Amino acid sequence: MKENKELAKGTVSFREVVAQGIGGAAPAMASLVTLTGAAAYAYASLPLAVIIATLGVLLDATRLSITSRYVQSAGGIYAFISAGLGRTIGYFIGWAYVLYTLTALVFIYLSVGVFLPGALQALGVSTPSWLWIPLVIIVALFGGVLSYLGVRPSLRFTLTMSILEIVFILATSFLIFTKVPPDPTTFTFKYASPFNVGVGMAFIFLAFAGYETTSVLGEEAKDPKNTISKGVFTAALLVGITYLVASEAFVVGWGVNNMSSFFTELVPGIILGVKYGGIALGIILTILLINSGLTDSVTFFNTVSRVVFAMARDGVLDKRLYDIHETNKTPHKAILFSFIFSLAYTLIFSLIIGPENVFLSVGITTTFGFLIALFTANISLLFILMKNNSLSIWNILLTIAINSILLFVVFANIVTTSVNVYVLIGVVSFIVWMIAGAIYRVVTNKKVTEI
Repeated sequence: MKENKELAKGTVSFREVVAQGIGGAAPAMASLVTLTGAAAYAYASLPLAVIIATLGVLLDATRLSITSRYVQSAGGIYAFISAGLGRTIGYFIGWAYVLYTLTALVFIYLSVGVFLPGALQALGVSTPSWLWIPLVIIVALFGGVLSYLGVRPSLRFTLTMSILEIVFILATSFLIFTKVPPDPTTFTFKYASPFNVGVGMAFIFLAFAGYETTSVLGEEAKDPKNTISKGVFTAALLVGITYLVASEAFVVGWGVNNMSSFFTELVPGIILGVKYGGIALGIILTILLINSGLTDSVTFFNTVSRVVFAMARDGVLDKRLYDIHETNKTPHKAILFSFIFSLAYTLIFSLIIGPENVFLSVGITTTFGFLIALFTANISLLFILMKNNSLSIWNILLTIAINSILLFVVFANIVTTSVNVYVLIGVVSFIVWMIAGAIYRVVTNKKVTEI
């Protein structure tokens, strides 16, 4: 009897597709923590940077929406690139995207492991220095196990938790507005130069990373041509609205003239929660921070396992990774590989150079993989449209606009990142991974027919 190696087709609803995109962006963690990096440059003009970045992301979501109408695959971005530029380029960019998703898991583990003790400290609770170890293991196990149990259970959890995250972040923001009204000047260049607002925008763009993971559900979503195309845009829009409202509330809540101290705090969002809602709200936001890490872990396990599965199915990765659990209909071997790799990477390197430094280095590695994949996927769209006789000047302009933004994001990260040994580790890790990918192709002689 022929072995069935198909994912659970037609089982994922539109709402669950949206949940995958929102969960990947982790809105609670981004609002409470990640926006701090953007505020370091945009200061009280942070809301202006957020709204510009959101418009850029919605343009990119439009590109993904268009592409997903022509390509529906568990390979997601890898499949999009392969369809337009061929499987050789698809393999190398897919290889980079796999690194992005794996190091994103490391980043997620350490986001909880590093920032949760900081949040607890803001609540007056001291923690031991080794607390990050069990936290990392718990987040990894949670995400890996839930992803293994099935796409619907994992996305039902993600849907519920993502709604809670958005509701409480918005509720906290409106609570702040009842005591400090919004300030229209935060949507101007009054507090930062256009260049600094642009740099802040670049960091916010990276805070959206994960919304594109909806693309890996192309084989499991109901009516994927419509579900994926609408889902990715909806997820990006909801996350953008959350970031916009939160950024305005946090800026006026902190004080437009006091933002120089905002980004010196590890968890300024938690501090604001305690200030305006008392210790109870601070505890709720801390729980949301943990929840955001757990949800993000699930979505990225869903993502990396399906991309690895699809690449193995195409013969560009080891065929042993091309396998589906008989009952759960999940790529269980790819999930196990992702779990072992990401957890071992986190624990080994954190014990050597410290979790905070690994957090910094994988942030750089993740950024490279994410931006290169998006940049190439934009170019691939043009070739897909050309093959389908659907290329228009609008598509060309869209690609130029999005890739110009991505190039600026790369530039902003280069000029604003302080070069130190840990940043270099992140860069070298990416280079070594890509060299290893090239060697793998040569040694295993994986020659795949071009599309």
